[in-house]
Amino acid sequence: MKIIVIFLKAILTFTFTGGIGWVGLILIALKIFGFIHWSWWIAGIPLEYGVIYCLYMTLDGEKYRAGLKEAGLYARNTQGINENDSELMQIHTIINQGPEYIGETIDRLSKVPNRLKFNQALLDKAVEFYEPLKLAMFGNKSVNAHLTIIKWRESGLIIIEDN
Repeated sequence: MKIIVIFLKAILTFTFTGGIGWVGLILIALKIFGFIHWSWWIAGIPLEYGVIYCLYMTLDGEKYRAGLKEAGLYARNTQGINENDSELMQIHTIINQGPEYIGETIDRLSKVPNRLKFNQALLDKAVEFYEPLKLAMFGNKSVNAHLTIIKWRESGLIIIEDN
């Protein structure tokens, strides 16, 4: 539901605050009042572009928040985000979502070998707030938490538990 709200806000912002959105609105108005006799799909091209662009950027942002990708080149160049800062921001964003989201993210990333370093950093930061067993319990709700920890260790994660 949250992603739909983000997408709708992006579309409204794109349409009413950007030049391309206003061009689309003007073309649609000209079509409605009969000043141009183009097909509807041609008059709406700027708005169609906006929908595709906002959908892509919303999904891309969700992938970033889930820790599945780094900040893009444009974001790094315009915001001065280096790779370490980007990783720390992702980790803090994930941790702020709570133990259920952390566990699910660690479990999902344990299946992606090239994200082991990030996943280990996320786990190391998360265990400052939550027990590994609790994170594993949320990581895969259909499996015993101890089995989930074993799977995480097999993926290369180093898990230190206080027994």
